Amino acid sequence: MGGALAAAIMLRELRIKNFAVIDEVVLELKPGLNIITGETGAGKTIILDALGLIAGQRGSTDVIRNREDEASVEVLFDSLPKEISEKLDSAGFRADDEVVIKRIVSRSGKNRIYLNGSLAPRNVLVEIGPTLVQIYGQHEHQTLLQPESHLSLLDVFAELEASARSMQMSYKTLAMSWNELNQVKQSLEQKRREKALLQGQSEELERARLKPGEEEELRAAKNVLAHSEKLYQGCREGEDLLYESDAALVGRLGKYSGRLRELAGVDHHLRPTVELLESSLAQLQEAAAQLRRYADRIHFDRNSLEQVEERLAELQRLKRKYGNSVEEILRVHEEVKQSLSSLDQSESKIAALEKSFADARQAAWDAAEKISTARQRAAKKLKREMEREVRTLGMPETTFEVRFTIRDEKADLPPFFVGGKKLTERGMDEVEFYFSPNPGEPPKPLARIASGGELSRLMLALKALVLTSGEASTLLFDEVDAGVGGRVAEIVGKKLKQVAARQQVLSVTHLPQIAALADAHYVVEKEVEQGRTFTRVKELSERERIAEIARMLGGIKITDQARRHAEQLVRGKYN
Repeated sequence: MGGALAAAIMLRELRIKNFAVIDEVVLELKPGLNIITGETGAGKTIILDALGLIAGQRGSTDVIRNREDEASVEVLFDSLPKEISEKLDSAGFRADDEVVIKRIVSRSGKNRIYLNGSLAPRNVLVEIGPTLVQIYGQHEHQTLLQPESHLSLLDVFAELEASARSMQMSYKTLAMSWNELNQVKQSLEQKRREKALLQGQSEELERARLKPGEEEELRAAKNVLAHSEKLYQGCREGEDLLYESDAALVGRLGKYSGRLRELAGVDHHLRPTVELLESSLAQLQEAAAQLRRYADRIHFDRNSLEQVEERLAELQRLKRKYGNSVEEILRVHEEVKQSLSSLDQSESKIAALEKSFADARQAAWDAAEKISTARQRAAKKLKREMEREVRTLGMPETTFEVRFTIRDEKADLPPFFVGGKKLTERGMDEVEFYFSPNPGEPPKPLARIASGGELSRLMLALKALVLTSGEASTLLFDEVDAGVGGRVAEIVGKKLKQVAARQQVLSVTHLPQIAALADAHYVVEKEVEQGRTFTRVKELSERERIAEIARMLGGIKITDQARRHAEQLVRGKYN
């Protein structure tokens, strides 16, 4: 068996504690076909129920062993593929080559999940669990009961995974193109509704001819105009004091300057003082001249004051409408001009986006048509091969169909709805498997009418036809042999063996013909000690396997004939 599975991801170890009637069980599982047997009621299915928690199913306190506070299930998977390691790494859980998953169900309600020793949310397990473990049994929510999974199974059978990924990318490109086009259209429509308002605002602000700092300048001018008479009188008064009056400082200091110059002729130490005085006289003369010029220029003008006040009132009105300052209003004006400019740009951009969308739409529909044609061909082939497979599994009158349906509801995005067909990232096809186990009965949706045993055998047939490394590493089959025996049981076992050549299989069985094909055989036994029930699980040696299969053949009393038959079955596995 082996080489192919040696490097494949697989379940290496399983530990179950205080789960239902199991106090503690440790299983070291093998590659290939792992078979679990035991008497009815011993608790074989409990092991699969425990693994259901690892697959991401919700935990219930009902599974906790009586008198215990919590139950736990712990598994070790090794040889992780890159995609699972990357998912775990992106979620913050380092996983190079293996992952240890532990789930604890507590009566207190504080259920916990650990990934490689670190607490993890359930959504991480829900994402990776189905990639690690897939359960097919009578009491599980199985893949075949979900019609949305049927299209994926058909694609795998037809080897259309690459085409399906290409379809998905084409659809994403189309959706992105559609979203961008609509965003620009919505923005343009909004701008068109606002265009008149924007133009009015732009014209109003253009007429205003605002300048940075204008308000401060106007307030200063208003203050001068309001106090012009006071300013005029004060300047004239200063001019008289300095220069014009008979007792003006300039005249008096000029006279004293001549006197001081004479004194400096006597003592040269006074010359610096003369220079200071003469410099002061020049400055006082200039000050008097400036006061005269200012007084000549200033005058009270009521019209000028009114004009300034009107301009300030206009600025206040614009500030209430557009911003808290002239500078902010100027920024708003620039934004309005840019919006009007982008309106023209958006109109020209729409034409390019519409072409891009049309191209993306055509590419997506071409991809959908292509993959749909391939699916239609594959569906006919899958029907023939599935009917042939299930006939060998004890359902000789089975009718199996792959039906393509068309949804008649309107699509969320009308351009993706053409000719009664809705385009999705999976293409234009909606697929559902139909099934009829009895002659004369019309096929009906498989999800509604298949029994657990039928469902397990249908999945087994599919697995024999559809083998892919991208699916779950470990497949768990419960009651796959329900209602079959003899030659059909042997065929079922060989189908399991065929699937196990590519993926690790763990199967509960009641049939010795299937158990004899095991690569590893485990027996579940129930014991009562001191009034409590205990379930034990152990791996059987070859000698013990013969004894167990003899029990399955002959019942409680194992005859020599049953033992010889069991030995032939086990030995026949290797022949």
